[in-house]
Amino acid sequence: MNLSGLFSFNAIMYPAALLLLIGVLVLFIAELFARAPGAMSVSTGETLATIRGRHPGAFYRIPALLRAVGLALLVVALARPLQGLSPQKDKADIVDVMLCVDLSQSMSVTDFRTRDTRMNRLEVTKEAVRDFIDSRKNRPSDRYGLDRLGLILYAKYAWTQTPLTLDYAVLERDLENAEINTREQSKQGTAIGSAIGLAVSKLRKSEAKNKVIILLTDGRNNEGELDPLTAAQLAQEYGIRIYTIGAGSSDEVLVTSETLFGPMPDIRRLPIDEETLRQIADITGGRFYRATDLESLHGAYQEINELETTEVELGDYYEYKEAFMPWAALGAVALLASVFTRRYRFEPIP
Repeated sequence: MNLSGLFSFNAIMYPAALLLLIGVLVLFIAELFARAPGAMSVSTGETLATIRGRHPGAFYRIPALLRAVGLALLVVALARPLQGLSPQKDKADIVDVMLCVDLSQSMSVTDFRTRDTRMNRLEVTKEAVRDFIDSRKNRPSDRYGLDRLGLILYAKYAWTQTPLTLDYAVLERDLENAEINTREQSKQGTAIGSAIGLAVSKLRKSEAKNKVIILLTDGRNNEGELDPLTAAQLAQEYGIRIYTIGAGSSDEVLVTSETLFGPMPDIRRLPIDEETLRQIADITGGRFYRATDLESLHGAYQEINELETTEVELGDYYEYKEAFMPWAALGAVALLASVFTRRYRFEPIP
């Protein structure tokens, strides 16, 4: 162990405390020149010579020296020496984001394949969105982030599942609980325009410099009263950028539908309105992504995360390590040694 490193420092938090060293020095000098109180009678000079020969005069100053050293070390510890003090700029990338996730029946199609299993579109979307949420944290273990995120779910109509929040634990819980309603056919559909319109209403009053909508769908707009392109123009007026993601295979897929006779499989093609999604992104200055597999879907959210960062300087802070403990510990040892030497080496008379 490098002992010199333990007692090194490059800054002191309270330098005025070092003025106490003057008092320690005065106390030590006073003890050096103080005359011993009282008198001691000895029977013969031979005994006195024996005592003086055993402990030279300077040797009797060791307790005072140890006490002065101990007090001086404690004074340095009181001044709070610091190691590695360096100014840092605390910066953050802040943006308000509304995540729009399609919950139409087609999102239950299992056309995403991993190494050893198949996953439906919603499962893969949840995984990609969770990664996106984690990427907006300072640390993966954090509950809160610097960006405000919200969640909008939509099928035949759109609803706010999670308002804009810094509490990512709530957001992740709501995302995990999102389910496709396969029991009621009357609630099936894809209201892309309604989802964008609702997201715009949540972001238009935001004071964030960057306002973003990330909309994922696997189909085309077939429900709702608001046209997607009209909704995009509304977003553009409020300075909101929209990133659109078309998720799912362009080939024929197996779709399970609820009928009077129970679930019935059906092979069909589920086209994605790529042209409309691309126009929505172009109108607002965003981008369109086509995700046909697990890697491209994760890559879309990852690229959006990298694009949507606004550097904000929050202020200065300092990084350092407290270095007072070695000084305090050694000072305490010196004071104990002073007491020990005085009580057990110099006070007893043979």
